[in-house]
Amino acid sequence: MEHLPARPGRTQEDRSAATRASLVQATLSLLLSKGYAATTAVDIAAHAGMTRGALNHHFASKDELVIAAFDLHLALVTTDIRSYAGLVSAGALSLNDFIDRVWTIMSGRFFMLTLEEITAARHNDYLRVQLAGRTRIFHDALDGIWNHFFAQTGLAGAEIEVMLNATLCLLRGMGVQTVLRDDPVYYRRLLQFWKTVMAEQIAAAPHAAMKPPRKEPRR
Repeated sequence: MEHLPARPGRTQEDRSAATRASLVQATLSLLLSKGYAATTAVDIAAHAGMTRGALNHHFASKDELVIAAFDLHLALVTTDIRSYAGLVSAGALSLNDFIDRVWTIMSGRFFMLTLEEITAARHNDYLRVQLAGRTRIFHDALDGIWNHFFAQTGLAGAEIEVMLNATLCLLRGMGVQTVLRDDPVYYRRLLQFWKTVMAEQIAAAPHAAMKPPRKEPRR
């Protein structure tokens, strides 16, 4: 009988990566459930089933863990945004649909985690500098899709940028409001209002030449 070669065991590097990943996941979980201020490094270590000494071997401080957690969830959302870009390029995603998807992001786990981290950074220079640079990744992904939507509208570059930033400010504000107001109908009405405003701006642009809207399949 032929014997298959035994699979090599995990290397020290593999174990270290797994430990770091467990600590980052524990950080995300506690930031969401307890918030930045109420979460300690001891809490994170315990949640990950480790000692504080094991945590200190991989991360020098709670803030380093928060930054690693921010990197992870920002990377996941940026991957989603880039997948939307592919749908936009294929003509399978409209501007309205895109806004709905970004709202789903802004009203869910991603936004609540980001809110915790940004609030913590307000009085923490180290966090503020580290997080500010990383948010550009997310904004760059959005910029690419946004410019694709508006390339043929006749809107100037500055107008396109303002419309993107106004959209993000609206969605972020709505996201904050969800903490105190659970009212899906209210948020849908706000989204519909903003979509109408954008459509009016596009229609009024000189030399507007948007592609015709996609035809919905007959039911």
